[in-house]
Amino acid sequence: MKIVSWNINALRAHEPSFRKAMAELKPDIFCLQEIKVREDQQTFPVRGYHSIMNPAAISHYYGTGIYMRNDIRPLSVTFDRPLEGYDYQGRVIAAEMEQFFLVNSYWPFSSYHKEKYWLNYRMKWNEQFQKFIHELQKLKPVIICGDMNMVRDNADAFDGRATKQAGCFYPEEHKAFERLLQEEHLVDSFRALHPLTKEQMSGSGNYTAWAYSKDDAQRKSNQGFRIDYFLVDEKLIEYVVSSCLVADILGSDHCPILLEIRL
Repeated sequence: MKIVSWNINALRAHEPSFRKAMAELKPDIFCLQEIKVREDQQTFPVRGYHSIMNPAAISHYYGTGIYMRNDIRPLSVTFDRPLEGYDYQGRVIAAEMEQFFLVNSYWPFSSYHKEKYWLNYRMKWNEQFQKFIHELQKLKPVIICGDMNMVRDNADAFDGRATKQAGCFYPEEHKAFERLLQEEHLVDSFRALHPLTKEQMSGSGNYTAWAYSKDDAQRKSNQGFRIDYFLVDEKLIEYVVSSCLVADILGSDHCPILLEIRL
């Protein structure tokens, strides 16, 4: 099974890029983050696929979506629960497959605003998300994909700095992320299949997101970060054939990531 994940950063705005990615990668399942659209606003079908959309309450923000081949039907679908005091943001779709749960996720970006307002939201969201994953793991192994807004290691940042007082870099986020991996027995599949050499310990060049600019200067010079992941249950990691980044597909400020698993 081939699964693709991509922060599309507005599905309607990047329809041609999405179609190109579909045609070139030919995935069985395509997970999207930041769709920024309601299902009734989607004006184009994708031949051979059906879709599951989880839009935000304010449709031009956030939201997640999944396209699956027509012959693949989940046994059940679960969306995230809203956090009290916040608008519903459509950040999670959990699709139950025969052998695992596939969890498409868009994690909050903890930008410094209103005295760490978004960092506080992120930490509450992390706690609720881990509880959700813990409950799923009792039933079946879990594969989590998506934009996790987390620069895990120094090698995942072009400047070699994974920890600082900024969104994607806060020490609190690192601790919560590593706790999720350790306590829920999850593996960063890309890093497992592409271990670092001594030369790559600071800035490996394998990035999935770049700061937006009109001339795409930072992407052209590869001044990016790895913040998109496939986290795979330890029980399934031996069946992962490949886990890679597809940096040559343009259209968003992120690139797609791809996981192939043989069960």
